[in-house]
Amino acid sequence: MIQSKVFPAKREVLPQILKELSEEIVKYFKDDKWRNRLKVAAEEIIINIIDYSGSEKIIVSCEYLEDEQSLRFEFVDEGALYNPLEQKPQVDIDAEFDERGIGGLGIFLYETIMYKLEYHCEDGKNHLLAYKAVN
Repeated sequence: MIQSKVFPAKREVLPQILKELSEEIVKYFKDDKWRNRLKVAAEEIIINIIDYSGSEKIIVSCEYLEDEQSLRFEFVDEGALYNPLEQKPQVDIDAEFDERGIGGLGIFLYETIMYKLEYHCEDGKNHLLAYKAVN
C-alpha cells in the first residue's frame, strides 16, 4: 500500500512514481495486460496533473479495498481546481488520426480501464480517485 506519498510535479519523477505504483499493482494483478493498462491509466492521470495543473507537487496513494475487492488509486494536486470528469471532449476513436480533435483521449482511456472514477475538491486540492476491481 502506498499511503499519500508526495512527489515533485515534474516529468523527471514520472518513472519513479510509476515504479512504486507498479510494485503495488503486481501484488493484485497477475495478468501483464491488466498491469500495463493500469500503469498507462496512472501515467495519463499523472502527466495531465504535471502538464496542466500548475501544482508543484503530486500526492499519490494506492490502497486495496477489501470490502470492494478493488484497488483504489488517489491522485492529489494543489493546482488550479479542475474536475476532469466534467465537460469531457467527445472522442471519436474510429476517426482517422489527423481528423481527431485535441484532448480527451487520456480521460477516455482511464475511464475505459477503471470501473469507477470520482473527483472532489477538499481544502483547495484536487482529488481524483480511480478504482479497478481485482478479479
